[in-house]
Amino acid sequence: MTTILNCGTVRFIDIPEWFVARYDDEINAWAANIRKIGLVKSFILKEGQYADVSPDPEQGPVLLQVKLMVKPWSGGVEIVPFREIDRELIAKHVEKMERNRVSPRMILPEPLRPGLPFVPRIVPPEKETH
Repeated sequence: MTTILNCGTVRFIDIPEWFVARYDDEINAWAANIRKIGLVKSFILKEGQYADVSPDPEQGPVLLQVKLMVKPWSGGVEIVPFREIDRELIAKHVEKMERNRVSPRMILPEPLRPGLPFVPRIVPPEKETH
C-alpha cells in the first residue's frame, strides 16, 4: 500500500512521517544543495543502542544506510525510496524505533564501530628551517 505525506510542495511517497521528522534537517540540507548533491541522497540510519548486532562482533553494531530520490511532481517534488530495499529498511527502522519508544527528535549516541575507517586528524606541516 502506497502512503503519501504532503508537506507543501514536497510529497513523500512510502516514507513514514516519523522518518521525515527524524531526518528533516538532512532532507532540508539536501534540498538546499540539490545541485551539488544530486537527485539521490544516502541517509545513515541513526539507531544508537538499538542498532542490530553485527555478524562480526569486532566490527561493532550494524550501520545501515538508505537512499532517497527526488523527482518532479505537478505540485512540486516527490521524495521516494530509491529502491524497494530502501523502502523496506525505512519501514523496519521506523517500526523498531517506535517499538522502543524513540521519538523522532531524540538524540541517541552512536555505539563505537571499531571496524570503520577513520579520518586522521590533520596535523599542520612543520615549518621548514634553513
